[in-house]
Amino acid sequence: MGQVFTGVVTLLVGCSGSGKSTGFESLLYPLGLNSGKIMHAVRSCTQVRLVFWVGDTRWQATRPAVHRGGYVCFENLSDPTLGEVRRPVTRGRGGEQSASEFVMELLGIPLLGSGVGRVGLAEVERWMALRQSTIATAYLGGGSDAVRRLTGRVLLGLHDEHIDALQQRFQEAKAAHAQAKASAAAMLAARRGAGLPGPMDLEATEQLWKQEHAAAAERAQHAQSELSRHQRHVTELDKQREQARAGQQSARRHTGSVEERLRQAQRDEGRLEGRLEGLRQQASVPQHCPHCIQVLQVDGLPEGHCRVCKQQDPLYAQRLADRSALLAEAEKALASARQACARLEGELARAQETEDAARDTVRAAEQAIGDFTRSTLDPCRAAALTHEKEAAHLAGRLEQLQERIKEVGVLAALEAERDRLLEEKNQAHEVWKEAEKKLATELKQLVEQWSRHFLTRLRAVNPDVRHAHIDPDTFLPHVDGLAFDDQAVAGGPQTLANLCAMLALRDVARAVPTVLLPLFFMVDSPLSGLGGQGLDGQMAERLMEQLADAAADADADADADADGTPMQIIAAVNDPLARSLTGVREIRLDRSNRYIPAQLEVEAA
Repeated sequence: MGQVFTGVVTLLVGCSGSGKSTGFESLLYPLGLNSGKIMHAVRSCTQVRLVFWVGDTRWQATRPAVHRGGYVCFENLSDPTLGEVRRPVTRGRGGEQSASEFVMELLGIPLLGSGVGRVGLAEVERWMALRQSTIATAYLGGGSDAVRRLTGRVLLGLHDEHIDALQQRFQEAKAAHAQAKASAAAMLAARRGAGLPGPMDLEATEQLWKQEHAAAAERAQHAQSELSRHQRHVTELDKQREQARAGQQSARRHTGSVEERLRQAQRDEGRLEGRLEGLRQQASVPQHCPHCIQVLQVDGLPEGHCRVCKQQDPLYAQRLADRSALLAEAEKALASARQACARLEGELARAQETEDAARDTVRAAEQAIGDFTRSTLDPCRAAALTHEKEAAHLAGRLEQLQERIKEVGVLAALEAERDRLLEEKNQAHEVWKEAEKKLATELKQLVEQWSRHFLTRLRAVNPDVRHAHIDPDTFLPHVDGLAFDDQAVAGGPQTLANLCAMLALRDVARAVPTVLLPLFFMVDSPLSGLGGQGLDGQMAERLMEQLADAAADADADADADADGTPMQIIAAVNDPLARSLTGVREIRLDRSNRYIPAQLEVEAA
């Protein structure tokens, strides 16, 4: 089931809860807008379809009603061969055009998404539809002056991308100049805070410090050369000490060898002494009996007889000769061993003297190294280190000074860049303002025409209005010296200002082809704040007449600027008209005959 809107003015007439506001939202929903509250009746539909005309082309937009996302399908009903166009409700990540952006393209309204601001279908919709919740309290539904100013210029056909580019260039030049200015000021303040001298003093100080650093570096180099020479001498002394240590070790090894041979000779001597003693004991004549140990009686015993058995011993002489020979041999060997020991003792004494001499040589070499290190090498090393530290300190100080000198150059470059950017900023500002002058003249003429129509529409409803105009900067309506937000109370005056300002702007749009505001207007509760009796009742009746008059074809008595282009208006009211108006069609609704009983298909014809 769907609703079809024909005629210049269509009124949705019904009590609260009959679905009038739902119908309004359903007209905007298929265009990809999510600004309004999606009523339950809309969400219960499978899809919402809107058929509308743009110029001589008939379009159809279909959007699923289950959720706010998804795609909107557009079809050119005037030329079905072009096929279906699908656009996402929200702009795709890859920069895919959204449904609302496609509608803006169809309407021929430039889309601004960056730079000076944003103007999309959501911003334009405020100028196409007045809602019940804000019509009596906020101009065009509220919003900032900046957005309203930019959207108004776009709809008046005064948006100039060239001027925007000039303004952007001016803002960039202004920002660059401010940054350069701040950088130069910060560097100057830092230099003043540090008490740094001027460029001439810095150069003179640099020359002096270079000379001091060169002298210190030369002293450090000389000290290092001396240190190297002394270290070479220490190396030679160390070699001599090592040679002495090698001699000492050789002497020690020789002494050890002699000591070992002496000990062996002494052991041989002892062994020979023991053998000789044994032989002597064996060769001695026994004086006691080997059995009873009594002294043997040998008096009168002949030679060659045994003292024990008293018998003649025929081998006595031979044994005596053999024993004598063995004793002589043993005594000779013992004498030879004693001579060897004496010789080795002499050799050991000489080896020990050699070892002691080598030890003294090592001690002398170590003493020489220690004395030279303490007296010459260590002072030289300390002097070299001192001179190196001095040269490094002077080098660091000189490096910092050179950084200060570089800063002077950087500061000069910053100041030059600051001055250049200031000139560039002033030139950009001059070019931008010159272009703005021409645009301001066109804006002034259009707003003056808008203000005349505004006053005419207001007086047609409320003859007591004396003065009314539209502010050329903010596009806010002023009535009898009071701006929209300065009215004493919310209600009828704000409703009249909202309605008459938008009707007057459409009067301008019908007369000036360059104005881009669509000749389509939706008003939810145009009589908000107006009573049904007395003066309020009369103004309410005259206001409905103004709606019919604004949408009707221009006739011979219309404004001379009007070109006869009709406009379509859809409004929602609670009560039927007291009398019928030409071109006004009513759609009666109630709670049993709601706007959306099931599926919605809307055609704006």
